[in-house]
Amino acid sequence: MAHLLIADDDADLLDTLSEALIFYGHTVTRAKNGFEALDIFRTRQPALAIIDVEMPGMTGLELTRTLKQENPDFPVILITGFSHLYRPEEIFQLDIEAFLRKPLNLKELAEIVEQVLARRR
Repeated sequence: MAHLLIADDDADLLDTLSEALIFYGHTVTRAKNGFEALDIFRTRQPALAIIDVEMPGMTGLELTRTLKQENPDFPVILITGFSHLYRPEEIFQLDIEAFLRKPLNLKELAEIVEQVLARRR
């Protein structure tokens, strides 16, 4: 079991992801935007973050850059409904664990989370 941070401005998806990952045994803290996620990262020290790329205010890419500046080893999984807008080399320069397209396969997401956490142990 690990403490996960999920950041997405879509409240329904945030609920769905949280419920799924709680089902798989994790503790989840949710953020509705990048600023809230950054505060959670700094105060609650989650083991991993799942971040939507397209959020108002601070985008998921901006948030990821900030998280990686503060902790280069912190694992991030980016999710988006707009993967066609991004070049893979641009995304993976951020040193993320995965880049997943919405709609998400929740079982696949849980498996990726487990793989990332297992590598970190």
